[in-house]
Amino acid sequence: MAEAEFAALFADLTPRLVQHLLYLGAQPAEAEDAVHDAMVSLLLALKGGAEVQHPKAWVRTVAARSYFRRRHRETLMSEVPDVAAPGSVDAQVATVVDVLEALKRLPARQSAIMRLFAADYSVSEIATVMDMAPATVRSNLRHARKKLQRLLSDGSRSMHA
Repeated sequence: MAEAEFAALFADLTPRLVQHLLYLGAQPAEAEDAVHDAMVSLLLALKGGAEVQHPKAWVRTVAARSYFRRRHRETLMSEVPDVAAPGSVDAQVATVVDVLEALKRLPARQSAIMRLFAADYSVSEIATVMDMAPATVRSNLRHARKKLQRLLSDGSRSMHA
């Protein structure tokens, strides 16, 4: 990859990857650091002669791993930003607020796995990022879905009370 191609890739990917990591729960500085670490890793890999077939996917995975490794596992997803839902929000926004509130009530590991799954990570990618067996990821997904369903059907009214 030529220097100009790498610069264009960096300019194109950086804001989107930072946004992706913010969605996963990173603070802005954490997200920027993880993205820059991933881009430096890509540059070093390319200069070292490695053939990276899908650089966008590679950087996305490395950035997420970098972020998750920096965070303590127990506090990984414990702080979801509070979203104040105004009285006149449409049904979709209200649903998103309900889901975010319900995610805050899941155990940290289940919340992190659900967020990664929602961000289109596969079970095997989540297993790699979270350093656990794929069967454990599937089990956590199953339990998290059941709890979210219960929270959203039973507790959504009490979340806005």
